[in-house]
Formats: sequence, C-alpha cells, structure tokens
Amino acid sequence: MKFLIVDDEPLARLRLQKMLEHFGYSDIVTATNGAKAIEAVMQNHPHVVFLDIEMPVLTGIEAAPKIKQISPESAIIFCTAYDDFAIKAFDLSASDYLLKPVSTERLKQALDKIIPATTSPSISFNHGKDLVNLSINDIYCFISEDKITYMYCSLGMVIIDDSLVSLESRFGENLIRINRNALVNTNEIYGVHVKQSKSYINLLNCDQQPQISRRNLSKVKKLIKENQ
Repeated sequence: MKFLIVDDEPLARLRLQKMLEHFGYSDIVTATNGAKAIEAVMQNHPHVVFLDIEMPVLTGIEAAPKIKQISPESAIIFCTAYDDFAIKAFDLSASDYLLKPVSTERLKQALDKIIPATTSPSISFNHGKDLVNLSINDIYCFISEDKITYMYCSLGMVIIDDSLVSLESRFGENLIRINRNALVNTNEIYGVHVKQSKSYINLLNCDQQPQISRRNLSKVKKLIKENQ
C-alpha cells in the first residue's frame, strides 16, 4: 500500500506518518500543500491520500477533484481540524473525514473501509538477485548479531538491512521483543521452555529458540495466555 500525506504542518505530517508505520506501512510520501499533492499523485499514484483542507497555494477541497481526475483509484481521506467542510468533502467522493488530532482507533476505522481485511503488512528485501516482498505472516523472527539483522522466514534465513528498532516501529502490531537482540512474530509463539534457569521461546515454524530476557518474560507469558 502506498500513502500520500498532505499537510502544511510538519508535526501533523510526522504524527500521521508514525501512526501508519505503527500499523506496518512504510511506503509513505508527503506533500506540504494541494499543488504539491497533485505533483506527488502524478508521480506515485498512491492508494490512499490523507488530505488537509486549510493549506496555502491550493486547499484540500480545491486539490481533491484534480487528484481524482489524475488518479481515480486513489482513496481520499480528509484530515482536518475543522468540521465545517464535511458535507463538501463527501460531495467530492471522500472515503472518510477525520478530525485532528486523529486517534489510532479512528485511523484504523478509516483504513478498514478501504483496505481489504486480508491485506497484511509486508517487507521488501533482496534475496539473491531478486527483490522480494514478503508478508509479515510469513516471517517468524528477527535476530540481530554484530549489527547484522537475520530474518527467519518461509524462505529460510535472510540477511536484511533493517534494524530491529525500525522493524519494531513498522510492525509493532505483529511483533514482540523478547530480548535486546530478538523480535518474534506473535502468531508464531506457542510456548516457553526453561533450560538451566533460562527461558527460551518456542516458535511454530522455526527452529530458532531465542532466549527471553527476564524483563520480557511476563509480557511473553501474558501473550501466550491471551492467544489460548
């Protein structure tokens, strides 16, 4: 999924971008006004456009029909501090109308309207000579050693460029940190085993069994109970 965030306020753009990254989306471009939004749509043809209304040069209301003309497949979600334009926004075939500050729950509701429920976040990486895009559902865990990130997935073990910090930021809904050097897919966890007073994770589709730090052990056990 490709997103375009249009807002003349830097903090507003950054906040919405971080929220989308929290949901696992990373293909995000931004624009500072309606005119630049039109340029960005011509270049990127985003799936979803988050469009502020009160902006210099060209307002969101003025830009929306031009965006639809260029990229009719793009869904437009108005995101503004004012509720005065709601009727006009829906006249322009807007998919939703969000009032700032947008809550995580309200953003998810808006995305659920336009993104199929089967859509899951994915990660792109080089695998040999190929560029591969893999669903997070096919990834079992990430382990960092000597500043190298190893991804264990349906393709085996792959070295990727992403750090654990960036992966946790992007896929926070799907991953849980079990120690400083390991993130695991929450759907892969089926148990914990103890060996020599140390706790290790049991994963469904992966032979890797990273150690669970004492700090994260209660969090992991709670997750296992919730998934029963």
